[in-house]
This record gives sequence, structure tokens and C-alpha cells, in this order.
Amino acid sequence: MSFWRRYYASGVLKDGRVIVIGGEQSGDFGDTNKGEIYDPVSDTWSPIPTPTGWAIVGDAASCILPDGRLLIGALASPACIIYDPVTNSWSPAASKAVRSNEESWVLLQDDTIVTTQCWDPRQSEKYIISSNSWKNEGPIPARVVDPVMHEMGPGMLMYNDKVIFFGSANEHGRGKTVIYTRPPFPTGTGTWVAGPDIPPVGQKAIVSNDCPASLLPNGRVLFTAANFVNNGWGSPVLFFEYDPASNTIVQAPTPPNNAMFPYPQYPALYWSRMMLLPSGQVLFSASSPNVQCYSPDGGPQEAWRPTISAVVPHSSPDYYLLKGTQLNGLSQANMYGDDCSPATNYPIVRLRNSSTGKVYYCRSYYFSTLGVATGGSLQSARFTAAGVPYGEYDLCVIANGISSHCVSFCHRKPVKPCCHDTKKDSCCCQEDTCGCCERESDTEVVVLRGQVKRLQNSVNRLASVMKGEGGPAQAKETKDEEEKDRKEKKGKK
Repeated sequence: MSFWRRYYASGVLKDGRVIVIGGEQSGDFGDTNKGEIYDPVSDTWSPIPTPTGWAIVGDAASCILPDGRLLIGALASPACIIYDPVTNSWSPAASKAVRSNEESWVLLQDDTIVTTQCWDPRQSEKYIISSNSWKNEGPIPARVVDPVMHEMGPGMLMYNDKVIFFGSANEHGRGKTVIYTRPPFPTGTGTWVAGPDIPPVGQKAIVSNDCPASLLPNGRVLFTAANFVNNGWGSPVLFFEYDPASNTIVQAPTPPNNAMFPYPQYPALYWSRMMLLPSGQVLFSASSPNVQCYSPDGGPQEAWRPTISAVVPHSSPDYYLLKGTQLNGLSQANMYGDDCSPATNYPIVRLRNSSTGKVYYCRSYYFSTLGVATGGSLQSARFTAAGVPYGEYDLCVIANGISSHCVSFCHRKPVKPCCHDTKKDSCCCQEDTCGCCERESDTEVVVLRGQVKRLQNSVNRLASVMKGEGGPAQAKETKDEEEKDRKEKKGKK
């Protein structure tokens, strides 16, 4: 970043750039309202306008909306504001009932955002994106917010379509969790139930206080926690897995870097960061150079995988358009809360060379949506294979560490159509850079299209004969159609 900051709102935009705004600690010697965007193509940071009327942004709660805009909340008031990267401008959003400071905002598949309030009355709220409105989602059945620090643990949308929030409060020697089920329609009110307690360790209450969680490909949630400290953060960092199938929490293995961080006088838990990898593994560090990798067991259910329906090459500029379903996954999957926004609900394209086995990851961008759990609706994303050798590959698309089944993919030089021929279906792909021709990468699709076209021609000829439209004119039409078929076949060779 061009401006030093720590604990800020951020996210990946639809065009593949990364936005950051605010900072609880910064080059402004405290909470800042400055923001900037990183462009991975030019490898540069560019400043963005400060939110209108906001003197500070700090560690604002935030969420990237499905349409690619960024929603953030104010620290000291219920106000919210939206940044539009297309117009590079801010506009007011609906205000919450209470300030959003320290909240964890979770995006749901019905295009709403649910959160637990960290300030009185400590109930819950939901943002309805389509109507730009917040509504009360009722009281929660267990105390999960620390009443002194107003801190909260991460929230996570799981593969069973429920949301779990991990608590930071010490309730009779136990850390608590709550589970939310969304209503059948966005404007309705969801339901809350108490989840399992976070088990104590060494007879100490364990809480999830301002720290990360990752949704594993096996459906369980890996989250961090530590011993409860009044008006502070515990240490060292401990790890647990929540299993929604059994509704239980068990302690996970502890990495050797769970108590290593640059400043030992400070508590470790809120320094913790995790990143869900394309492999489904999770990286962890407590802000130290020592990074450990967690490998979960098991794998995903088939219904959780993204799917690929087509890969279409384009040129000038050169890119491929990938189409399929569930390209963003079924959750934001990598969560923290107000200090960090590392969501991974965007597609990653992986190529494996069929001959050498070498793996390449492509830059993906221009996502059709950044929504989650988009079901059977067809979605798309562009990707570039610049620097990847031409050849045959297995192509997979990955969302939240879960891979699609791979398809055969031929990465080749761009092909050129007859760009100045305006006749329908006149594309005669030859050597090229102009990019007017969109050609499916799967040759079976090309063959099937030719067969369908010939079948249509035959049906048309048969229909004409049945109508009695024979004679010389009919013979000429048939001859023309046969000649067209021969030219089409010749053009595909």
C-alpha cells in the first residue's frame, strides 16, 4: 500500500482489483478515512475519494455487495455509506439501528447481510440490499458480545445455509455461539438458536474475540479462540472446528507459531490472520514471518462444487470467458469481522499441463457477480493465460478451496474471423487478432453445432417438399443448401 494502515475495511472488486479503506492505526496517527485501490495488472496503488462527511473510517465493518460496490459502517454512529468503483464515488446508505463498530457482517444467498449488534440492545440486524434498508432480526438466544470491550468473534455462512457466530463473552465459564437461519424471503425475519459452547481448555473459559475463521471444504468451520481475559485478549491462539452435521465443537491441532508475534507484550489473538487457499488448506500466522499450513481431512459434497459449461476465447485484448455455476462458492468462506475482510467468494482458474503436469494459476476478473450460493444461474468470469505456454491443459475453476471437475482446454494463439463480413454466421476463424469470433474451446461443441445445422437444413428441405414447393426452384434451393453444407464443413477443417 502507498499509505501505512492496520485494521481496515477491504475487499476484492468485480474487475479483480483490491480496495482498502480506513485503518484503526495508520500514517495519520490513528483512525484514518483514506482509501486506495490496488491494480494487479499495473502493480500500482491509486487513491480514492474519502467518504463524504466522514472524518474517520478506521476499522469499519464492511462487505462487498454482489454488484461489486463496497458497503461500510461508521464507528461512532449508525450511518453507512457505499462506494461505487465504476463511478469512483460515495453515496449514503440506509442507517442501522445502532453503530456498527466491531460487528461481523455476513453476506447471504438472498442478497442480504446479517449481523449481531455489539452495542445495546445487542440484538441482530439485517441489511436488504435491494431496498437499501436495515431491519431488526430479533434478540439472540445467548450472550456472544463482550459487554466491556464490545468485541465479537467471526460469523460464517455454512454449506447448510445457516450462519454461526462465535462469541467473545465469558458466560458462566463458557464461550457461546449462536446460529441463524434466514427466512424464505429477504424481507422476512429469520430465526436464532443457541449453538454449542466453545469447550474450556485447562479449566479456562475460551472465547473467540476479534479473530479469524475459515470454512473448510469438508463443511466444518476452523476458528481461532483463546482464554478469556477481562478487558483484553487471551494468548496463545487455540484452534477449534465446528461441525454443523453433529452441531459440536472440538479442539483442532495447535501449530507451533500460535504464540509467536512481533511484539510479545501485546496479546496474540487479534493479531491472528488466516487465508483459505485454492487447495482447501488454510494458512495461519499471528502477524509473524512464521506461517503454518493446516490441512483438513475429508472433502466437499458434489453439490458444493462450481461447474464449467463453456470456455470462450476472445482477442484484442486476449482473454477467455469462463461460464458456469456457483463460480463464487456458497459463502464468503474466509472471515474475521471489522479488522479484516479476507473473503474468498470469487473464482480462481487453475491450469494443469497435460504433458508436464505443471500447474498455472490465471488472473481472473470481471466477475458477473460477487454474490454467494448463486445456485443454477449461469455466471461468468474472464481470465487471462498470459505467460502460460500454448498447449493442452486440464482446466478447473475453484471457489473457496473447492474445485470443479476439470475439463480439457487448449490454450492456443488467438484465431481471427472475417471481421468485415456482416453476414450472419459468417465467422471463418483464421489466424488473427481482431477478436470478432467467439469460438467454444470444446471441439465436441463445434461438431454438435454442425450436426444440428445440417439437421435443420434437412428438416427445412423436407418441409418444403411436403408443402409441394418442388420443381426447378426447389431443386436449386436444395442444391444451394447442399453447397452451403459443403462450405461449412470445409471451413471447419
